Amino acid sequence: MKKRVISAIVALAIFIPLVIVGGIWFRIAACVVAVLGMKEFLELPGSKNRPKYVDVVFYALIILLTFIDENRNVYYFLGMLIPMLLVIYCNDNKKYNADDAFKLVGMLILLGTFFHELVAIRNDDVMIFIYLFLITILTDTYAHLGGTLIGKHKLAPKISPNKTWEGSVIGGVFGTLCAATFYYVGIDSNVNVLMLLVITLFLSCLGQLGDLFFSAVKRNHDIKDFSNIMPGHGGVLDRLDSIIFVVIGYILLSGII
Repeated sequence: MKKRVISAIVALAIFIPLVIVGGIWFRIAACVVAVLGMKEFLELPGSKNRPKYVDVVFYALIILLTFIDENRNVYYFLGMLIPMLLVIYCNDNKKYNADDAFKLVGMLILLGTFFHELVAIRNDDVMIFIYLFLITILTDTYAHLGGTLIGKHKLAPKISPNKTWEGSVIGGVFGTLCAATFYYVGIDSNVNVLMLLVITLFLSCLGQLGDLFFSAVKRNHDIKDFSNIMPGHGGVLDRLDSIIFVVIGYILLSGII
C-alpha cells in the first residue's frame, strides 16, 4: 500500500505540472509515455523471438503518430503498410508473421490515435481534458467502492474476478453525475443536460469496457500487470486502459454535445 501511495504521488507530481504547462513539453511527454506503452505491448509473453528491428520500427511509428499534426493520413498509411512489409522482409513465420503484424498494427493505431488526440484536447481546452479524466477516475473509484460494499454478482469472472455488476452500475451512475456536473458548471452551462448525461454515461461505460479489454489481454498472456513502471499500479497500459477508450469515444461524439 505504501508503494502504491508513493508512486501515485510521484506520478501526479510529474503529470499535473505537464498538464498545466502544456505545449511542446506535454507533447514530448506524451511521446515518451506512448513509446513506453508500445514497449509493454511488444514485450508481452510469447513475442520474445521477434527481430529487434521490428520493435525499432514500431517505436518510430508510434512517435510519428503521436507527434505529427499534419499529413496524419500518410503516417497512418505507413503505420499499416510498413509492419506488413516487415513480414516479407523477415521471412520467418516462427518469429514474426502476418497475425503478429495485424495485432501490432491494431495497437499502434489505437495508441497513436489516443496520444495524438489527448495532446490535441489538452491544447484546445484543458477543462475538457479534466472532464474526460474525471469520468474515468470517478467511475473507477465509485465502482471499486460499490463493489466492495455491496458487490455480489460477478461482471466478467473469467477476465476480472473482482469486478461486479453492482460496482459497475454504481461507478457508471456516480461517475456520470459528478463528471457531467463538472462539465455543466465549469465548461458550458447552456449544454443540453439530457444529452450531456447520456454521452457522459456512454463514455463511462466505454471506459469500463476498455478496462475489461486490457484485462482480457493480460489474462490471455497470464500476467497481472503490463509492467512495473509504477510500483503498486502496474504499467502505462494498466493506468491508461480506461481513458484510451474514453478519449477515442469522445472524439467520435464531440460534435454532438
